[in-house]
Amino acid sequence: MSGFMRYNKILNLFSERTSSWTVAEISEKLKTPSSTIYRTVREMVLAEFLESAEGSYFRLGPAFIKFNRTINLSDPLVKAGQPFLEKLANENPIVSVNVLARLYSKKVMCVADYKSPSFKNNTSYQKGKLMPLMYGATSRAIIMQVKGKRLDDLLRFETFKSENEKDFFLNSLKNDKKKGYCCTQGQVDRDLIGFAVPIQSRKLGIEASLSSIFNLKDFLPEHEPIIYANLSSYGLLIEKYISQILDDIEIYHNNEILLAKEDI
Repeated sequence: MSGFMRYNKILNLFSERTSSWTVAEISEKLKTPSSTIYRTVREMVLAEFLESAEGSYFRLGPAFIKFNRTINLSDPLVKAGQPFLEKLANENPIVSVNVLARLYSKKVMCVADYKSPSFKNNTSYQKGKLMPLMYGATSRAIIMQVKGKRLDDLLRFETFKSENEKDFFLNSLKNDKKKGYCCTQGQVDRDLIGFAVPIQSRKLGIEASLSSIFNLKDFLPEHEPIIYANLSSYGLLIEKYISQILDDIEIYHNNEILLAKEDI
C-alpha cells in the first residue's frame, strides 16, 4: 500500500461517532504493522492532518480547518452557488432548506446549504455528509445527468431487488429529465418533500444540483410551479456565475504565464 493510500485509509477511519483512534486501534483496523502506522501517524501529525489527544489517542488536525476555508473561498461551485441560497429561500412560497450538492465518488455530497430560520426540522443533507445516490430529489437531479457506461458503473454498486426495479428507476430518471426537475416525498427524510434541478458545467467537469426541501405539511400543489420557476432561475444564474469564475481564473493564469515569460 502506497503512503498516500495509507494516509487516506487512516483519515477515513475518523467519523462523528469515532473521532479519535490510537496507533494500536488503527493497526488492528487496517491490518497493518503498528510500526508502519506509527511512522505514518507521526508524519500526519507533523503536517497537522492529525493531532495528539488525551490517552495516546489522535484526532483530526487543524489543517482541515485551513483547507475548509480555502475551498469555501475558491471552489467555483461553492463561490457561484452559496450567495444565492438565502435569496432562493426568501423567494420560495414556504419555508425551506436549500442545498447545493455534487457527485462525490459513488455518493452525493452537500457542499453548501441555507436553512430558513423558521424551518424547524433537520434534513439529512448537510455540508460534507455523504448521501445515497438514488434517493431524494437532490441526488436524483445529479444522477440523471450521468450517461452510458459511467452510469452503469455507478449503479453497479447500488442494490436493486430485480431488473424490473432497476428499469423503473431508469425510466423515472428519464421522465424527470424531460420535466427538467425532480420531486420526491419522504425518500430520505420522513415528512419532507424535495425539489431539485441539475447544475451543469462542462468546463467544471462535475455533476451538481440545486434543491429546495420543505415540510410536507406546508406544501400545497399550487406551490410546485413557483418552486420550479425559482429553482430554474437560480440554477441558470449559478451556471452563469460558474462559467464567469472559470473564465476569470483562465485569464488570471494566462496573464501569469505572460508575466513569467517577460521575466525570462
